[in-house]
Amino acid sequence: MGELNVCFQTDTDNRENFPSACAFHTFKNQRDTFYEIFRIWEENHSVPGWTFEIALGSKIRTMLTLHNDAINYYHFARLFKSQLLISCIQNRQQAEVEDDESISFLKTLKHVNPEKLNQLHKRLVTPQLSKNQIMGPSFPGVQEFFKNFILFAFNPIFYIHLENCLVHEIMELNDTQFNSSEIEDSETTVDEQTQQNFITCLSSLRLLAKILGLVVSLPYRSQSNNFKGLIAAQVEVRSKVLPAVNLHLCLYNAIALGKLSITVPWIAKYLAMMDIVSLRLPYYMQILELLYYIYKAVNHSEFSAPDSCISQQTVILLKSTLGWLFELPNFPKDLYPAWQKMYKVKGLRSLKQLDKYYVQKNMLLGESPVSVTSTKCNLDKLDIINEKTLRVCCPSVGLNVSVSNSNTNLNKHITPVSSQLHRSAKSAGIKHLELQLEEAFFHGQPASTRKTVDFVSERVASTCVKHICNTLLTSSRETNLNMFRKILKKRPSGRQSEKLEEQLLNDVTDFEASVANETNILAIKMSKELREQCEATIPGICELRVIKSIESLLAEDSLISVKEMCIKIATRLAMERIHQWIQSHIVGGSLFIKDMQLELNRFLKNNTSLQPPVQEKKHNPNAVSPTTITIDLREFIWNILDNGGESLTITAVSTTLDNLYETLNERADLVVGPEKILYSLSTDFALFLVAYRSDMFSLNVQEKFIRIWAMSRWKALELDSPLHRIFSSRNVMLLAQPEKEEIWPVFGRFIKKLIEKDVLDINSLSDQCVALFRQDWPVPILEHLSKCLTEIIADLKASDETTEKMKYLLGWIAETYNGIEFCDDYNPID
Repeated sequence: MGELNVCFQTDTDNRENFPSACAFHTFKNQRDTFYEIFRIWEENHSVPGWTFEIALGSKIRTMLTLHNDAINYYHFARLFKSQLLISCIQNRQQAEVEDDESISFLKTLKHVNPEKLNQLHKRLVTPQLSKNQIMGPSFPGVQEFFKNFILFAFNPIFYIHLENCLVHEIMELNDTQFNSSEIEDSETTVDEQTQQNFITCLSSLRLLAKILGLVVSLPYRSQSNNFKGLIAAQVEVRSKVLPAVNLHLCLYNAIALGKLSITVPWIAKYLAMMDIVSLRLPYYMQILELLYYIYKAVNHSEFSAPDSCISQQTVILLKSTLGWLFELPNFPKDLYPAWQKMYKVKGLRSLKQLDKYYVQKNMLLGESPVSVTSTKCNLDKLDIINEKTLRVCCPSVGLNVSVSNSNTNLNKHITPVSSQLHRSAKSAGIKHLELQLEEAFFHGQPASTRKTVDFVSERVASTCVKHICNTLLTSSRETNLNMFRKILKKRPSGRQSEKLEEQLLNDVTDFEASVANETNILAIKMSKELREQCEATIPGICELRVIKSIESLLAEDSLISVKEMCIKIATRLAMERIHQWIQSHIVGGSLFIKDMQLELNRFLKNNTSLQPPVQEKKHNPNAVSPTTITIDLREFIWNILDNGGESLTITAVSTTLDNLYETLNERADLVVGPEKILYSLSTDFALFLVAYRSDMFSLNVQEKFIRIWAMSRWKALELDSPLHRIFSSRNVMLLAQPEKEEIWPVFGRFIKKLIEKDVLDINSLSDQCVALFRQDWPVPILEHLSKCLTEIIADLKASDETTEKMKYLLGWIAETYNGIEFCDDYNPID
């Protein structure tokens, strides 16, 4: 028997919910018989020769007809649905929790032998290769019992009540709200508990939709539906009948409210269960056409844009789900050309256009529309879909990745580590038992009790985290800065200052290195003290707030024991959320190092003895003044921005660069501030020339830029050099604005010259490229970056092993940029 059965619900299962005492007692007999049938199946279904229909068919039919009253059928349908979710969703997730606890010990092995641990991971998670990876809906494990129960019940009254019950539960779950976490920094970030709730909700929806599809399609199961004449005849007869669930409205609301990630997967599962004739009915063909438009719009959505209404994870989920549906044998693939033609005519190129189109259509239907843009943070934009969600809902994604990245039969043997796993399993078993007891407690209480506990735990956790940030963290930061200022003051004082001036103060980098160790030690110490302070104060604050909230929100007639249990559960849930936030944010010394780095920069800026030395030079009063050169460079840049630099001449550009070199080299009255401005303006001017007037970016002009940037005087300013940001996001967007493909190879060859002339360090370039790689870019820009990097590494000579490694890294990044595509699986859109 499954670990959990449906508990007695005081709100819906008492005698008052039945028309008579006979109906109530008959239902109790039906319930006992149902679990007896379930037990028989669990004990015998794997025995060779055992047949479900012969052993249990007549018993099921007799049990269902014990009392032919609609109320009894309704209650049994609810029992069947609830046990389905418990056996297939809840028990499975609890088993996964126990497995996660059991393998937690393996995480400590990653530093022992990472390669073997990686092989073990592939061995455990890589699915077996199959000849046909596109498979229709199946009923694995305990789902087989519920499927066979429906198939061999042969009771149309039960089917109708079960269909109603499934539709109601699907609609309830489909309207579930998921919000971003208030204890995280980002507006799209959700906590771990919310992610788990989303997986549970989505898994339940897909399972219920599959069972609903089985019940709805049961009367139309046939072996001869492949003949066109028979299909046309059945379509004619069945085209006037509407289904029980309004899929049109569900999809319209999903587009308008931004919750495609929770609606599309269960609709796809439901449609996958339909027979060939059903999917050719006018109603379902409109649904399939809309799903096709969603698929195409998702493929063309710029999810990396700031105003995007969909995240990259949602894109992967939708593309995988719909791609699987479109490849099923029962799907009418001959309709693709007509859909593609209509898609181009309507011009639905993005989800926002889809939203606008269908909102107008809803207005014609008399329904009140809701726009995506009116939602502050819709579900599709949240970072709620993780690897586990994709593994559960889109196993083909994990399969394709594993197949493409793994060799055949590399993993031969797994050595068990039994003792540690047994201890982990024991602790996981205790935790599992506690969760079961909590679940049983809520089953005996009104549904509002659980909602109250969840609400209180979330709000108290948010309040405690805000207390940490506004009070404890603020105080710790101030204490940390005071201690760090004392460290800095002790450094350049008295004779020690003279000693440091000879050894350290001549180079800012050396001085920063001299305090780096103390900075890290101080940051780690303050982080540890903050965590200890949180451990000492937060539990008391949390419990006090939970007690006050529970006592205020629970019903006045609630028993004291019930209130005490609710307080304990809410406190546990709130503390788990708080600990998750602490583990994510108060780790290492990152919270304090940034403050100390800013303080160090202020100290270096204000302490003249630490300013980097610059080369002495003779003053030439005839050299152009820094102000004039600054004005000239700015006028050139404005000229390019206003009219594309049409009035620029190669002579004017060359003369200005010569004057800049002379000013920097011969003006002794030039101070550090204006010098940095000239350095930055010259870099921007070079980028604008490449982007808008690459014809003037001749080899002679490039050499003049390199001669300026290679000056030994500017070497002293390397810490703040614009060349360390030449591949920044801002500069990439600057180069991409003119939309000229030919400029990227030119820019790549120029960067290679800077590396060869030792003006730009290849390590700095690789760091900039990796930083770009962490961001989301449109596909055309990725292709341009790939071309640029390819030009940089072409025939680039490596002087040492480090440079060679960086060269290979840049090559890999170039290939990766070129390989990231989000293209359609069908005809491209003109």
